[in-house]
Amino acid sequence: MTEPTAPNDRAERAFRDGLRQHADEVDFEPLELVTPTRSGGRIPRWLPVAAVVALVAAVAIPLAITQFGGGSSSAVPAPAQAERAPADSGSGSAPHAPGDAPRPGWRWESYRVLSYQVPQYWGYAWSPASDWCAAGRMKAAPGPFVDLAPELRPVAMILCPRELPAGQLQMFVTVRSVTAADRGWDLPAGWTMATSKELAGYVVQVVHTNEFAQVAGQIIGSVRPIGAVDPNGCPAVDVIEDGGMPSKVAELDAPDRVSLCQYRPGEAGLVASKLLTGAEGRSVAAALAAAPTGSGPDDTSCEASAPDFARARLWHGETASEVYVRYAGCRGNGIFDGGPSRKLTAEACRAVLQPPLVFTTGHGPAGELCMAPPVTGGEDAPTPSASPTR
Repeated sequence: MTEPTAPNDRAERAFRDGLRQHADEVDFEPLELVTPTRSGGRIPRWLPVAAVVALVAAVAIPLAITQFGGGSSSAVPAPAQAERAPADSGSGSAPHAPGDAPRPGWRWESYRVLSYQVPQYWGYAWSPASDWCAAGRMKAAPGPFVDLAPELRPVAMILCPRELPAGQLQMFVTVRSVTAADRGWDLPAGWTMATSKELAGYVVQVVHTNEFAQVAGQIIGSVRPIGAVDPNGCPAVDVIEDGGMPSKVAELDAPDRVSLCQYRPGEAGLVASKLLTGAEGRSVAAALAAAPTGSGPDDTSCEASAPDFARARLWHGETASEVYVRYAGCRGNGIFDGGPSRKLTAEACRAVLQPPLVFTTGHGPAGELCMAPPVTGGEDAPTPSASPTR
């Protein structure tokens, strides 16, 4: 049996105890478990790391992750929304949809066209990519995690050894297109990958050791289509109307809960969602309300559009108020809640872009505001599994 690794004994004990506490629970009905075989055609295993060919770059803004904990409030599902047209940005209400509540101690995650559940204590980090051997790209995460920004983060074009180092692996879950290129790595001995059935061109994959095959099967068994609205209260597809204005003035005062939604239009829409309740949700509303009247900041030296944006749905009972946060374009950035527009602030951007929502692209002053600072703290402070740059 391969022993999982962690930066200290406490993290390792938490990892093992948390997974084992679900061992006797009733399983989800598994969809399919697939153990991939290793690739026959390999890049030379020990080509020097210095053989960098190029770096995929969209903007020259470094990325960092400020938060990896799942957050206790994420386990509470938002009331289901009306099954309306995906582009509708108005508020809506409907009875709670069957099956939206996660199993006890678990939470929902969503990406593209599907949703799935993970244990509540799982964190967020970057999964290994083909450039895992580049400096700082692969550090042992403090525990099992959900992969951040699959498909959207940059990857250096570098020839790394095929086999990942077992000592730097943690159990993780990711969502992958069935047409995606080879990952550029193989799992070491003692590790395997469980894969769900395909849903509209995507699969959920769980990398794990045999010791935790049951938990991997429970994750795979929870996979389901998002439908019109995901379990965290986010519409599967969203389109900002001209000017980025919601149809009604938002109620920002003391919401019951807040659904955070992140989109990249034209690419299956929803890329991340998170549900916050109590003080966590109210702090998001307060950060948005505190932003001054105005617009921007914009970068007038460029013309790039803003493909990424976030939507905060502030719930009061069964009704949601909508706030759009535009941060990724050269122009048109700001906070739009149906009243006078507001200027984007670092506090508002960071309140909305909480993992799994993550900043991956931006321009000029808006990008600088929304770029997360490095993590600081003692020996127990979580650290990202990589800090890629674009």
